[in-house]
Amino acid sequence: MPAAAASILLAALLDEECAPVEVARTRLSVHYETGRDDVPVLCVGLPAAVRLPNMLVSPVLPSGPLRVAAGTLRSGADTWRVGRWWQPPRPQARAARPRLGCTLDPAALVGRGPGLTPAGDDVLAGALVAARAVRHPMLATWCAATRDVLRARRTTAVSWGLLHHALDGWAVPELAAYVEQPRRSSVRDRLLAVGHSSGAALADGVGRVLAADAREAVA
Repeated sequence: MPAAAASILLAALLDEECAPVEVARTRLSVHYETGRDDVPVLCVGLPAAVRLPNMLVSPVLPSGPLRVAAGTLRSGADTWRVGRWWQPPRPQARAARPRLGCTLDPAALVGRGPGLTPAGDDVLAGALVAARAVRHPMLATWCAATRDVLRARRTTAVSWGLLHHALDGWAVPELAAYVEQPRRSSVRDRLLAVGHSSGAALADGVGRVLAADAREAVA
């Protein structure tokens, strides 16, 4: 029985009985739609995968359909039980300042670009996480507009699920670190290494809502 480490965001999902539907598979992760509002998409990923807020980290990937019941996951001959829980980061940037007068149009960003997480979605996710971290005065307006667009399902299932979590400030560790320490070049470099272009798009989103003086890199 493979040991798994689950995000605390998955607690309610894993405690119930369901059969998530596979919607995407990569060499490092498998993604499933759940039909739930709290965790629309479940990710089962290897330890080398980017640590998504909705991830169950496993040494092996499911080979087929997945079933969840009372804390146990089954796929083919494999069974997983959660051995430990972890909390995804939700950054707070008390030393940074919001960039006032900036514009953010979720309708123009969601679904823009190719890939599991289109570049426009990554820009929006970075902006939403940073805006919540600095308590940007436009956050409520941007969140409402994002929810309206997400209801239309104009993007991939993987990105659709991640944007739901970005609305609440949950982030991958590299993004969270950059929001909290945007002036450190080493932190920025780690974010830029995420995915093929996702890291750069996430950083772009942060830059749209943080004041420029908070983002001048230092070693």
